[in-house]
Amino acid sequence: MIKKHRNLLRYSFDCLSRYRMRTAVIVVTFLIATTMVSAVLFTKEGLEREAEISVKMAPDLTVQYLKAGRVELIPIDYADTIAKVEGVKSVVPRIWGYAGISTYTFTVIGLETSSIPTYTTFGSIESGRFLTPEDAGKGNIVIGKLIAGLLNVKVGDDIILLSESVEANKFHVVGLFSDASSIYTADMIVMSIEDARKFFRMPDGYVTDFAVYVEDYEQPANVAAKMSFMPNVRILDQDLLLRGYKAAYGARGGIFVTLWTILLVGAALVAFSQAVVVGHESKFEVGLLKTFGFSTLDIIEVRLVESLVLGFFATSLGMVLGYVYAAYLNAPGLVDILLGWAFLPREFRLPVYVSWSSVFSIYAVTVLPLLITTVVPAWLNAITDPELAMRRAAA
Repeated sequence: MIKKHRNLLRYSFDCLSRYRMRTAVIVVTFLIATTMVSAVLFTKEGLEREAEISVKMAPDLTVQYLKAGRVELIPIDYADTIAKVEGVKSVVPRIWGYAGISTYTFTVIGLETSSIPTYTTFGSIESGRFLTPEDAGKGNIVIGKLIAGLLNVKVGDDIILLSESVEANKFHVVGLFSDASSIYTADMIVMSIEDARKFFRMPDGYVTDFAVYVEDYEQPANVAAKMSFMPNVRILDQDLLLRGYKAAYGARGGIFVTLWTILLVGAALVAFSQAVVVGHESKFEVGLLKTFGFSTLDIIEVRLVESLVLGFFATSLGMVLGYVYAAYLNAPGLVDILLGWAFLPREFRLPVYVSWSSVFSIYAVTVLPLLITTVVPAWLNAITDPELAMRRAAA
């Protein structure tokens, strides 16, 4: 029995080399389809994983001030009211905005260094240090790794930032974030709130928002509900931010998944067409095989092996190419749509993550359709009377 299946396997490989056109057409079509879907899924999962890391680094709650439905500056006096809410551990005022260096735009966050708790996470420091209360108003900053690479600066160097009023401001780099979370800290510049107020010309007594940290025994959502008495505030928790990130990445990735599905249907139709063509060409061969004692199941087994070999080879190679396209080539033409950013520096490395669920899903939606579209024509040929099949083929 083992020898029989070994011979059928050998014969299946012979058929792959004999029908080179069918083999090449199926491999190329499925290779294109799996390359694109692999790049999309691996990138989407990488972005969602980065979103989870970024949300963990964000504060438990972010309190903003709304007026006429628009976010405006919030009076700093709100910090005292928030701090009195049961379950609140600390409140950190923030002033943040955007600054340009040459053609690049970065996120600037100003923190009240005297109120930064030790448990606050802004990403791990690769070199240098984070801000301390002694850095207030001294022009010291911590920058992301993307900024350091773009400007070719390191800890101890100085950089110049232009304010909205086109005034040059000199800052000293005291720390460099690692790339543990490339999206969250890549384009981030952290400075003291005094330096940020001067840089953005923010009026005294107002800040952009508050970063609120809750006690370990409290749920952020419950603490947020206790703040509902405060007028004109919007409260964002980590869960809301994470769902927003995943919804955005999922919606953008869904566009490509839809296009890829159409491409897969086309690839399956091509495989079916090639199987039918080969089926007509191999009718005489099938008749001979049945005459020599091959059963219908033996012929179907041969075609199944052919489809499995083609499917696994094309899908595996497609996933490798998709990973290379996303991880090493930075997915040109795909990254801008998935991220939805107006400007993305070429030096930004796209986060890519490969999970077993994605690999299994890709195999499932490529190999199974290929099996169906090639086995059905083989079955139709195999159940035909051998003499009739040979006469039709000869005719």
